[in-house]
This record gives sequence, structure tokens and C-alpha cells, in this order.
Amino acid sequence: MQTASESKIDPHRRDPERGLQRWLEVGLIFAVFFILSGAPAPHINEAHYLTKAKHYWNPAWGAGDLFLDSADAHLPFFWSIGWLCNWFSLAFVAWIARLVAWLLLAISWQRLSSRVVVAPYASILTATLFVALIANHNFAGEWVVGGVEGKCFAYAFVFWGLAAIADSRWRIVWPLLGLASAFHVIVGGWSTICALTIWLRQSRADSPRLEAMLPWLLLGGLLALPGILPAIQLTAEVPAAVSTEANQIYVFHRLPHHLAPLTLPSDELAERAIRFGILLLGFCALGFLFQKAQRSALVSPKPDSPEHVDQNVGLARMFQFAEASLILFLLGAIWELATWNHPPLAAKLLKFYWFRLADVALPLVVSFAIVWQVYRLIRSHSKWATLALLLAAAYPGWHLYTVSAARWDWPAAPADRRIRNPLAWKEVCEWARQNTTTNDLFLVPRKSSTFKWYAGRNDLVTWKDVPQDANSLLIWRDRYQNVFAYTDQFGERQLYYSLAEQGTERIQKLAEKYGVDYVVTKEYPPLFLPVAFTNESFTIYATSPTSKASIP
Repeated sequence: MQTASESKIDPHRRDPERGLQRWLEVGLIFAVFFILSGAPAPHINEAHYLTKAKHYWNPAWGAGDLFLDSADAHLPFFWSIGWLCNWFSLAFVAWIARLVAWLLLAISWQRLSSRVVVAPYASILTATLFVALIANHNFAGEWVVGGVEGKCFAYAFVFWGLAAIADSRWRIVWPLLGLASAFHVIVGGWSTICALTIWLRQSRADSPRLEAMLPWLLLGGLLALPGILPAIQLTAEVPAAVSTEANQIYVFHRLPHHLAPLTLPSDELAERAIRFGILLLGFCALGFLFQKAQRSALVSPKPDSPEHVDQNVGLARMFQFAEASLILFLLGAIWELATWNHPPLAAKLLKFYWFRLADVALPLVVSFAIVWQVYRLIRSHSKWATLALLLAAAYPGWHLYTVSAARWDWPAAPADRRIRNPLAWKEVCEWARQNTTTNDLFLVPRKSSTFKWYAGRNDLVTWKDVPQDANSLLIWRDRYQNVFAYTDQFGERQLYYSLAEQGTERIQKLAEKYGVDYVVTKEYPPLFLPVAFTNESFTIYATSPTSKASIP
């Protein structure tokens, strides 16, 4: 049987005016997302994910590239978006995928917000607050709205699932979170666990029993399989020693800012802790005010406000979701500290992104709670209502302004912002695309991430394009250290400032070892190699190795 909450009629489906209002809200939320993330393509992760998607559908494109040939961990994203790369440019596909992802996020956010804060156009303010809080107060570097990748779609399904939780429509929660897990197994998986904790806290009168919900849980699990199975394959049939070493590379060398934040330099860790601590204090204060309002409503209910109880239930469950994410956060921190002197054991669990969901759940509930408090003041005709509304809008408004101003001052694609002269870099890539063959291999600056995107040519190794399967990850580590690192007089590993700094002899040895055909580096200091192309910032050198070793 359905509960009373599940069987109630959705007013948005009955009232045409509310339907029009809903779509107007969706449009304005979409506009916020566009302003926030409408930078030129590629965005930071788009060059990473969309080149992989293009290679998935056309294996001849980029054949032989270590990253592109490595295992595919995001098949639903490739299936839903990647096939477009067969007909359109990567930049065009990025924009199509962005628009679809932002629209899904806007629709799902409006749905969720309208279930938690029942007030006209409140979803626009909650969305703007959410993106500002997540950008400025994250701890582990998580984000939701930005360049397109699988987790953008995953979070849209998470928002729909949370809206169903707010409505007590528990049976559809699990298929929605299963779809989220298909697009990103970590995002959907942790969200499912947190949703289960909410369900366990409800009285049985307010939610279906386990036996009634079991088929829907199984359906959610089946829908999640396209995300789960590729993730399992990343370490399948791999010797334990290889898997252990790969975990440590992934956690402590490549992604400590996401996975092992306590190992970060003290000043960076302190900055992250302060900005997240401010958010946590706001979460606690708003939780206290909300609980106080809940108790007051129980003592003196408002029969003239039938929406009052529903929005309290929705917001209460969002607080529970955030609380569960904080438990995951604390468990991750405890595990990192407890295994501090045992990196192999630490990495075995830290690779599962224990800190990710709190970076989203806390901004989510804080944005809802702030706007809920503002609308309470408006409904009660408080003299502070106008000031509260202005303050709630000022912070996210300033965030959007600063993002827009920064983009105006530096209009380069986000993926190129670590390149000192993006226009010169694109000129280099265009020369390579027009004057070299698809079989040629390039040695490029370690901080570059868009050479394959612009040039359509393979590069030996970069920092950004790290494979995810264990065997390829070890090869990536060895290449990266061989090409970009050296051991100083104290036995410490250091990084070269540039390829040009390494000198002609070393570059020639690297070219011979890996079969490199061209080297792209800064124009100074010069290398004593044939110059194929040069501009004000970069030079392409042709190499002439006497023998080319086969690349593993």
C-alpha cells in the first residue's frame, strides 16, 4: 500500500499557473548555471572525458595513446554523449552535453527545492546559493555545475531522488539513485547509503516496509550495474601487489586533494578546513533554528498554512542526508589518521572518495535552510524580512559577478588556464594537426591537458590524463617520473620547470626510449634539435631517434 504522503496529488500537475511558474524557475536556474559555467570549451575535465568518449566510439582516433587506450570507467556517459563525437567537433559536443546536463540539473533542482521550500521562485535563490557555497566552501574539491562529465548527470538523478524522499515516494528513490550510480558509481553509491539511513530513521507508518521496497531496491541495483561493473574491472585479474601500488599512486600521488586531504601541505589544509568549518558552523546554527521552529510548530500548529508541515518534513530529511554525509566524512578522516603509517592499507579504502558527498550535501541543505528562514520572516511580516532576503541574495550574486568578471578578464578555456599563453598554445596544436600524422607521438608540457583536444595527436604523458585501471596507472606513474622528475642532491624527487630546462641530451634520450617524434616546450632555453614550428611562447622540435622502443 502507498502511504498517505505517496498518494497525495502533486499540486504542480494540476495548476497550469504553477506549471508555468515551474518552467520559468527552471529557465532562470538554467541561466544561473550558464553564467557560472559558460566558459569556452573545453572546461577542466571536458578535455579529459570527451577525448576518451571520442576514442571509445572511434578507436582509430588516438590509437596507441596510453590514456585513451586505458580501461573505460564511465560507459553510460560514453553511451549517452560520446556517439555525438562521430559527427561533430569536440567543442560542439561539449556545448550540447553542457546544455543537456545543465537543463537536467535545473529541472531536478527546481523539483527538489519546491518540495523543501514551498515558496514561489525560491528555487532560483536556493540554486544560486548552492553553487556559491559549493564553490567557496568545499573541503575536498567537489563541484556539481561546470564542465560536462558523468557526475553532472549523476547529481541530477540524486536531486530527483532527494525530491522523492522529501515527498515520501520511497519506491522511486532507489531506481533514481541507481541511475545516478550508473553515471557515477561513487556519487550514486554514497547517496544511496545516505538515503538508506534516512529511510531507517522514519517510522514504519511513514514509509514502506522492507519487503514492499525490496523489488525497487533490486531495480535500483540493476540500473546501477553499468556503473558498477566497469569500476570492478579496473582492478579485476590484477595481482594484489599491482593493485596495492596503483591505489597508493591514485590516492597519495595523483589525487590527495580529493582522497587524502590530511596529507596536503599545512597551509592548504588549514585554508580548506577554515572555509569548510564556516559552512559547518552555518549548518549547525541553521539546524538549531530549524529544530526550534519544528518544536514551535508542534506546540502551536498553523492550520492556515497546510504547506508548513510538508516543507518541514522535506527540510528535516535534507538535514538527515547531510548528517549522513558528515558521518562518511568523519569515517574517512578517522581511517586516514588510523592508517597514517600504513599507506597501502589507507589507500585501499581512501580511494572511495569519503569526503566528496559532504561537499555537496552541506551546501545543499544550508541553501535550503537559509531561504526557508527568509521566507518564514516574510510570511510573519517581520521587519527583518527585507534585510534577510537582500543578504541571502547578495553573497551568491557577488559570486556570480566575480566569476563573470574573471572570465571577461581572462576568456581562455578553463582547461587552458595553466598555460601561460593559450592563443600561442592553440596555434601550436593547430600546426601539429595540419602538419603531422596520426601516428606521430608528442612530448608536451606536463601541465597541459588539451593537446589531444586541439591537435588530435597522441601525447606521451601529462599530469591530467591519468588512467584509472591499475596496470595503466603504474605505467603512467613511471612515464611521468621518467619524463618530468629528477632526484636532487638530498635524494628528494623534484620536478623540472619545463621540458626545455632538461637540455638536449636528456630530451634525445627520452625520445629514443619512448619513440617520441616531436617535443613541444617553451621557446627558452632553446634545444639543439631541428625546429619544426615556433611562436612567441612555444617551439616544436622534431626528434630523430636512431631507434624507437615499443611503448608499453
